[in-house]
Amino acid sequence: MNKYKADVIVTLKKGVRDPQGTAVDTVLRRTGLEEDSSVKVGKYFTLSVSGENEAEAKEKLNKICEDVLSNPILESYAIERLKEV
Repeated sequence: MNKYKADVIVTLKKGVRDPQGTAVDTVLRRTGLEEDSSVKVGKYFTLSVSGENEAEAKEKLNKICEDVLSNPILESYAIERLKEV
């Protein structure tokens, strides 16, 4: 069984209110650092998964993302990197 390291980013879906992002955006505006940064706040995960091959590891990783790391009603996820270690 091979081990794969993955980086996953989970963010709110388009149209879902992001109060943390709005708060950061407000601070940037008030301090004069940026007028319209359109900040989105999310979560970043690094984890290892096992699998016979990359396809099996990716399938397992998708299940982990859908069932554990994200709320599929409100959030979407992106696998930024999946590499064998």
